[in-house]
Amino acid sequence: MLFRSQEPPEVLKLTKRMSTLFRERLEERLKPLGITAAQLQLLAALTKEPGTSGAHLSRFCQVTPQTTHALLAAVEKRGWIARAPHPENARVLLATLTPAGQRVFTRGKAIAIKLQDQMLHTLSAPEIRRLESMLAQLIANLE
Repeated sequence: MLFRSQEPPEVLKLTKRMSTLFRERLEERLKPLGITAAQLQLLAALTKEPGTSGAHLSRFCQVTPQTTHALLAAVEKRGWIARAPHPENARVLLATLTPAGQRVFTRGKAIAIKLQDQMLHTLSAPEIRRLESMLAQLIANLE
């Protein structure tokens, strides 16, 4: 083990804390729009891949199919998505953003970017790139 004679690094604890704080702050800022961070992530997925199935969205958003179903139902009820049967399998519903969904996504994304900028504002561009590189390496080490 790399750190036998000393305390292990706090990388995991700090990463989790940062992620939790970011999510909490994002939820606070999104509340006036009537959207949650999870719903925003779902809309982001549909922006990248319109006409996506619930199963694909589950994988993209890294949540269970049950959670995805609840998210889809909530955003559909708000009029932010429309679902239509797959042309080859009517049991599969494909989701796309509506104009209202695109508007709320655009506003929510701007809030998320502003929060990310706040989080990173004390780092230089090379420091941010180095941080991204290190995090990508940690992920690669686990894959």
